[in-house]
Amino acid sequence: MAVVLCLVMGLAVVSAQTTTTAAPRYPSCTLVSMATPDTYASYRVPAPPAVPKWTAFIESLTDNTTYPWIGVAPLTSSNDGGATGGSANGAGAAWGTLANTATEVFACPTGQFDDGPILTDQSMALLKENNVVATFFLIGSNVVNNATHSQFVKDIYNAGHQIALHTWTHRQISLQTSDVVISELFFNILSIYNLIGKVPRYFRPPYSAIDDRVRYILHAMGLRPVIWNIESLDADITDPPTLAPGGIDVSGENVTVANSIQHTEHSFNQSYDPRWNYFPSSTEIGSTGRYEYTGFISLEHDITAADIQVAQAIVPFMAKSGFKSVYVNACDQILPNASFYLDDNSALVQFIKSINLPLTDADYEAYTGYFTPNAAGGASVNGVLSTAGSTGATTTTKSSSTRTVASVIVLVFCSVMMI
Repeated sequence: MAVVLCLVMGLAVVSAQTTTTAAPRYPSCTLVSMATPDTYASYRVPAPPAVPKWTAFIESLTDNTTYPWIGVAPLTSSNDGGATGGSANGAGAAWGTLANTATEVFACPTGQFDDGPILTDQSMALLKENNVVATFFLIGSNVVNNATHSQFVKDIYNAGHQIALHTWTHRQISLQTSDVVISELFFNILSIYNLIGKVPRYFRPPYSAIDDRVRYILHAMGLRPVIWNIESLDADITDPPTLAPGGIDVSGENVTVANSIQHTEHSFNQSYDPRWNYFPSSTEIGSTGRYEYTGFISLEHDITAADIQVAQAIVPFMAKSGFKSVYVNACDQILPNASFYLDDNSALVQFIKSINLPLTDADYEAYTGYFTPNAAGGASVNGVLSTAGSTGATTTTKSSSTRTVASVIVLVFCSVMMI
C-alpha cells in the first residue's frame, strides 16, 4: 500500500555535536479537495490509513459488555456527527450526562486553545503576561507539518501548560469507522509523543462530534473526552461574514472580533452560555432545564489574527474577574485531578513506544497475532487503572485569581487550520 508521507526535519544532539536528523514520517499533511465535502470543510488532510494491529490492541483493552464499540457502525448523519446538547441521539447519551464513566469532562473553570499549533507563540505570550494557564488541544497534522509548529509543542510543554489531543485531521470523529477513529487518535498521539515523550490523557472531539461508540473507544484507550460550556465564537469570524447563531446576546449579527468579545464576557458575567448550558449543575435557571455554573471550560482558538485579537481581550478579562485559572484535568468529575499524561508504564504508552514510523505495507495487512486481554484499559499499569503520570516539564501554581473565589476557569486553545 503506497502512502504519501509527511516529514519534519529535527535537530538531534550527539555528544557535543549538533546534527540534523530526519524526524519520524507520518501520513500526508497536505490539504486536498474532498470528493464529498463534509458539513464544515471542502479541503482536509487525507484520512489516516487503518492499521489492523492498532485496532486489535485496543480491542484487547476493551470491556465490550459494559462499553460496547466492537462491531458497532459509525453514525451516517451528515450534520454535526454528535449528540445534540440536551437530548440523546440514536447512538448514545447527550453531552455531559453522568450515565457512565466514559462520559466527557464538560464544565469547570478553565480555558482551552483549540486546533493548533498555529499562532501558539502569541497565545502563550498572552498567557504568561496575564499569569493564566491553558490546555492546548493539538491536531496531529498541524504538529508535524513544519518545524516551527513542532517547536511550539515543546514550548507549550516546557512552559508547564497542558497538551491534549484533537485528532490527526480534525474530521467529525463519530462519522468515521472504528479503525479510522483509532488511527486518528494514534497518529495524533505519535505526533506529540515523538516530540515530548508523553501521551496526553485528554481529548476533545472536533466539532464536539461524539457518541457512545467513540466514548467507549476512548475509554478502552484510557483517554478522557472533553467538551466545553462557553464558546467565544472566534471560529465564526470569517470572510464573508458568518451570522451569529440564534438564542444568544449577539444573535442576528455578523460575528466580528468585537461581538465575539462581547458574547464571551456576557457569558462569564451571567454564568452560562445559552448554547452550551445543558450539562448537569447544582443551579438550574428557573424551571427551564438550563443551568448556570460556578466555573467554565472556555473554548478559544489561536489560528488566525482575529482569534488572537479576541484572546487579547478575553484573557486579561478572565485574569481580572476573580476566576482561578486551572488546567482541564482539574475539572474531571470521573478521575479527579488525574495527571495531564498517561503513566509512562501504562499499557497504551508501552504500545506507543513499540511503533516505528514510517509504517510499512505489512502494517496495513490483517493482524493475525494475539494480545492478552486487559479490560482495565490503556491507562492501566499491571492491570490496574493509574491516574498518575507527569503533569509536564515544569510545575506551575499560576492562578489568574487576585482574590479568594470559589469559581475557576479552564482556557482551552485549539490550534488547527480548520475548525
